[in-house]
Amino acid sequence: MNYRKLLSFLFVIVVTITTIHFLPDDALARAGGGGGGKGGGILQIIFLPFILAYAAIVTYLVNKKNKESKQLLEQIAKLDDSWVLTKIKARIEVSFFKIQEAWMERNQDIAKEYMSERLYTKHKTQTDQHLKDNTQNILKNINLKSARIVEVADFEDDSKDSIWAYIKGSMIDYSINTETKTVVSGDKHEAENFSELWKFIKNKKNAWVLDEIDQDVSILDLKSMKSFSEDI
Repeated sequence: MNYRKLLSFLFVIVVTITTIHFLPDDALARAGGGGGGKGGGILQIIFLPFILAYAAIVTYLVNKKNKESKQLLEQIAKLDDSWVLTKIKARIEVSFFKIQEAWMERNQDIAKEYMSERLYTKHKTQTDQHLKDNTQNILKNINLKSARIVEVADFEDDSKDSIWAYIKGSMIDYSINTETKTVVSGDKHEAENFSELWKFIKNKKNAWVLDEIDQDVSILDLKSMKSFSEDI
């Protein structure tokens, strides 16, 4: 088996194992409706080398894409201050906490100005269902650890502009029945770490708003990220 085939073989093993054993299992968890992986115990010990290998690949790709994105942002920002990195990161941070709050309170109007119309409608449909089901997702100790830009798409038509950010965070995340006040899923004591990809687009006011949350971040997702600008 040559070097290229060996890498491909290891890649398939890593992706398969992490997919099978660490899939989300809580349909109500945090904003977006995904859940945290619940791998643990003996399985986590057995597959630890593969988990570490997967994490190393993800870290490498995030660093690579982030570096490319930052270099391009520096150039675009000279022409359009809506692309200034510090402003974008500040917007992401406010959006992150507002969107989590709106999800937990089951009131999407709290974060309406930070979401696209499409995502607002999607989240409202989901949290309205939570209300009907007497279910509430409780989020505590919400911590945004980092937000790193991994793709920049700058079009001549500003309405098509987009940014993908790799989000890392942690929070206590569980769901309750609002009538009985009993926990129906999740852990109310232990914080869960997570990583997600958030896509931001520009609204009619030229402000960055969240349009998509990808809670199943894969190596293939990151490999496909490509930053570009039609304006420079």
